[in-house]
Amino acid sequence: MPLKVIVVGAGLGGLGAAIALNRAGHDVQVIEQSGFLNEVGAAIHVAPNATRILKGWECDLELLQASPCKRLQVWSSAGELLLTPVVTSEFQAALNVHDEWLLTHRVDLHNALRVTAGKEFNGKRVNIQLSSRVKSVDAEMGVVTLENGTTFTGDLIIGADGVHSRTVSSIAGDESRKENTGQNCYRFLIPVSKALDNELAASLLAKTGLDGLHAFAANDRRLVFYPCRQGQLLNVAGLHPTGETPTEESSWLNSGSVENLVETFKDFSPELQEMCRLGEDVKLWSLASRSPPAKFVQGKLALVGDAAHPTLPHQGQGGAQAFEDGAALGALFTSDTRPDQVSARLELYNKVRYEQALTVMMMSRKQDERRAEMLDELRKYVPNAELPKDMFSFTWPSDPVQNAKHLLASQIHA
Repeated sequence: MPLKVIVVGAGLGGLGAAIALNRAGHDVQVIEQSGFLNEVGAAIHVAPNATRILKGWECDLELLQASPCKRLQVWSSAGELLLTPVVTSEFQAALNVHDEWLLTHRVDLHNALRVTAGKEFNGKRVNIQLSSRVKSVDAEMGVVTLENGTTFTGDLIIGADGVHSRTVSSIAGDESRKENTGQNCYRFLIPVSKALDNELAASLLAKTGLDGLHAFAANDRRLVFYPCRQGQLLNVAGLHPTGETPTEESSWLNSGSVENLVETFKDFSPELQEMCRLGEDVKLWSLASRSPPAKFVQGKLALVGDAAHPTLPHQGQGGAQAFEDGAALGALFTSDTRPDQVSARLELYNKVRYEQALTVMMMSRKQDERRAEMLDELRKYVPNAELPKDMFSFTWPSDPVQNAKHLLASQIHA
């Protein structure tokens, strides 16, 4: 008999877990508080460890309308090229990784997952219930209660309700606290045609090209931009300390002003300041985080994505880590899994994902050149943790499906 799975949240992590568990043969019900009417967000990295999983789920990558990321370059705030840390093809060859590094609009990625979740697989498809706000989750009994009093009971509950998760309290109680990282991020999009019609912006794009990710750094702040939507849009992120323009909540909905944006990056080159002036629908996002729980599982509940390990954008791995969580669950919860085996399988999930995901989480709290500062904090949760040589070599070859299958086989044959 298939398991009855309840997924709380239909963001990237929730849909990913739902797809994986549906493909494993289970009955999956997703509960989402929004109506999917106004999707928010800007662009997102889909690193090779993420595209590998999406292809395994038979997600149509064409729906991502992605731009390939051929290189990562670091520039000074004056617009001088400092180094090229990554040429994608060279890293792929060195790591024996052949999956794509894509840059896509978050909404396009989310829509592609919705399409995938809607497809019937072996006679089953994911059911999504919208406009349903969860009040509480009983991890031991497997009961999800909505604010209107409706209850759902499952053999397996997936908490995928993001950085402001309610389900995390079922595992961590009040111990998982919000943390102010001292960083804010402006996010906005610029139509590439608009940039090319502007003399200063066009001169900058002629220098950088539109086939990679470019970071312009100065002391405590940086501007990062890259293309998405088949090169028609330019995604720009402006990271800076919170002291000048603090925000109270980590939300995509907080508006920012172009005037404050330009003032924040007033010491950058005229070309970069002009790019800021071209920004449309500028948002100001507080890079808040949360202390991770001591484990990702409890009773019948597993946390995935930002509910488990809120990941900041510095390493471009937030979405990929959420997909790895879902992929691991799909591999562990095979079609013949019985309800009385759920707890043991969840412990295997924790073994597969906890150390890997927390390492990426902690390394993502700082700019790459400063990530060593997070090692002591990481060792509070992963005592034997070591600083990865580089995050590309650490993340790109990751294969949670194979890791989960090997661990499950070793337990079965023990």
